[in-house]
Amino acid sequence: MNLREVGTRLLGHLQHIKGKGNAWTAPLVGLALAVVTLGACTRPTLRPATPSGTGAIVRETSGLRVSIEAEAWRGKPRNLAEHVLPFLVLLKNTGATPVTITRTDSVLLDDTNRQYLPLLPSDVVTMLGGRVQGTAVHPSVGVSGSTAGGTVFGVGLGITLGGSGGDTRDIMLQALAEGPILPGAEASGFLYFQRPVPGFKSLHLVMAPRGLPGQPRLEFEFHRITP
Repeated sequence: MNLREVGTRLLGHLQHIKGKGNAWTAPLVGLALAVVTLGACTRPTLRPATPSGTGAIVRETSGLRVSIEAEAWRGKPRNLAEHVLPFLVLLKNTGATPVTITRTDSVLLDDTNRQYLPLLPSDVVTMLGGRVQGTAVHPSVGVSGSTAGGTVFGVGLGITLGGSGGDTRDIMLQALAEGPILPGAEASGFLYFQRPVPGFKSLHLVMAPRGLPGQPRLEFEFHRITP
């Protein structure tokens, strides 16, 4: 269950209680509304500028086939895309000689021509090392009785910061490795970029492998979609 779903369920429960005359629940109702609003403020997603609008974009030049996909991160931390942009890259050497790939063969451009260079995986790990990785909301309801026949009813709301998002090992393990790709071989991994400034409409990931004659330019366009 995501944060918005938790907030919505909690809000419904608290409003039911409030309707029975428990005015003290008003602050908790307000907090639940804030949780719902927070859950609704999700980050924009990227879709490939292809007829299907899903999956990877594939480009090919003499000696190299390149596939790039956005929104493909499935590792840890799960919220990585809230801090950087990970692009999954699949390379296949279709030529007869090794092709050397480096991280700096690629650059990201937004629709106003702002330029973003690939981040070192180690820098991404350092960037996330001190951040709060998650927020969990735990509602609880309790009822207790007394010997005098009265009943005490209580509602509690706890918010916990931190948790399962702190594991960053996949950032290094799943990064695109630099080096030669032998004829017929494939290599895959993620390139990490700084998140663009707010308000961008589209992104172009440009790859110009210096290991190929003429340094051909391959472009991959993605559109910004707001949920």
